[in-house]
Amino acid sequence: MNWIKKFFGKKEGSSEETGFKEIDFEDLPAWLDASFQKISSGIEKDVSGLLKELEASLSELKESNSRLAEAKVEGDFDIRAVKRAKSNRENVAKQVTMLIDKIRVPENTDFRALREFYEAAVQNLDTCLEHMDRSFKYTRGVFPQESKEVSENLASLGSVFNKLRETILENKREIDAIEAAYSDQDKIKGLSASIVTERLELESRNRRIQALKDETSSVSQALEDFRKGDAWQSLQSLQEEFAAAGDRLKKAEAGLSSLILPLSGHLSRIKKLHESGRYTLKPEVKKQLDICLENPINVDSSFFPELQKVFEDNALDMQAQKKEKALLQVKTAISNFSEKNKEYLEVLREFEAKKAQLAGSNTGKLAGFEHKEAELLNRTRLLEEDIENSERKLAVLREELENRKEKLLSSINLIDSSVRVNFRP
Repeated sequence: MNWIKKFFGKKEGSSEETGFKEIDFEDLPAWLDASFQKISSGIEKDVSGLLKELEASLSELKESNSRLAEAKVEGDFDIRAVKRAKSNRENVAKQVTMLIDKIRVPENTDFRALREFYEAAVQNLDTCLEHMDRSFKYTRGVFPQESKEVSENLASLGSVFNKLRETILENKREIDAIEAAYSDQDKIKGLSASIVTERLELESRNRRIQALKDETSSVSQALEDFRKGDAWQSLQSLQEEFAAAGDRLKKAEAGLSSLILPLSGHLSRIKKLHESGRYTLKPEVKKQLDICLENPINVDSSFFPELQKVFEDNALDMQAQKKEKALLQVKTAISNFSEKNKEYLEVLREFEAKKAQLAGSNTGKLAGFEHKEAELLNRTRLLEEDIENSERKLAVLREELENRKEKLLSSINLIDSSVRVNFRP
């Protein structure tokens, strides 16, 4: 690799030769281009003679192929053998002509061009030999000298390609290292850009989560202050009073219903008799009866005297014992309904008053604080998950970046072990 050292200005015996040459990562493409061009220049000198030899081999192959195609039959051969030889000679000439036409000596003789030319040419040569191998068996018998010349020229052509292959292989390691370095350098740039983008996004998320935490702290403090204030204490007392009023209302409803529920069976019986036409109720009485069955606490007190008349009516088809029991229950309801109903209405008014007070209190502010706090905590949790994912992604990118740097340095070391790459932050 002395020519690379000379190319970069290193002199035999200088102090620089025993040290290291440092190249900034940004300057690496130019260094790789120069390395590639220097190797290609050396190859061009090495292969210039080979390409002349290749042209000569192709020219000789073309001439020998023409001689084979024009050769006359000399000697005494079976007519079938001659016919078969001529037919196969046409195939040999065709395959060789196709091969010559496909092999064009390249004008561009850098490494990549030579490698592509070599690979294509060898493939064409192999195809030619494969397609003409059987035909040669027949042409050799009738046209031995001409077939031998074609075969020798094909072998000479193959020998030139073998020499070209050796030249390519001698430089392949360095060229492959250069190409790998190009690829790794591009990937390092991409990874570095991705890391910068991800880091900026992570920083943005950290700022946002800190802002969320500050806002949550402010809302939590406002909620705590509210709960310590007079409004919260008043609200707590009002809620307790409302709950107590609710309990009293339930008891009043139960007391009122207890006067009517014992009559429910009798009322259902009267309703069926009315609907079947076996007994007729006044429209208002029928309406109150339905209310009594569906929602007894809303029945009017005037219903019970009317109900007493119904049970006392001889036209009502009901057993005397049941009538007597029902009348006793109706009279009990008449005696106690007004008091129970008055108690119920008073408790109901108290309950509605407490309910109205509670609705007009500061519960909306409390609910607003609690909702805002819950919302902020949920947004913080989701953002924390995003940050964890971003940190994991950043760690993966950094690890991949370090691996790529190691691969690049390995390739650079194959090209020139005295060169060090400076990866600036």
